[in-house]
Amino acid sequence: FSLYGERVGALSIVTESRDESARVLSQVKRVIRTNYPNPPTHGASVVSSVLNSPELRALWEQELGEMRDRIRDMRLAMVEQLAAHGAKRDFSFVGRQRGMFSYSGLTADQVERLKTEFGIYAVSTGRICVAALNKSNLETITKAIVQVL
Repeated sequence: FSLYGERVGALSIVTESRDESARVLSQVKRVIRTNYPNPPTHGASVVSSVLNSPELRALWEQELGEMRDRIRDMRLAMVEQLAAHGAKRDFSFVGRQRGMFSYSGLTADQVERLKTEFGIYAVSTGRICVAALNKSNLETITKAIVQVL
């Protein structure tokens, strides 16, 4: 579950017995307490409300599916447009990745050129936010990537 601007998380550990569970829980609490003494509760409260309401959960699942499809479609469109604009590198791996981000294979120098020459920002490792791509900016971005290759 992801909630923009809020810290939400869960840790699941499977053990073989109740005794082992108690020992593991004790150690996890000790580690957490030293690193994270007062975790925020707002995000967890929102997640709990959504997941425990059949109506809100159904709406969330629908919206999650729509976003997953949109991101997948942007990945595939990016791969197609890179090829159409003459990329001499095979970017099909981008279409097989999952999630909101993609490791593009761009070098730090290429990422720097995207920033200075085209005003397109990415992490120096070449990671790009696929969720930020849309039909209005995809062509501009893919043309710029081809030019810095």
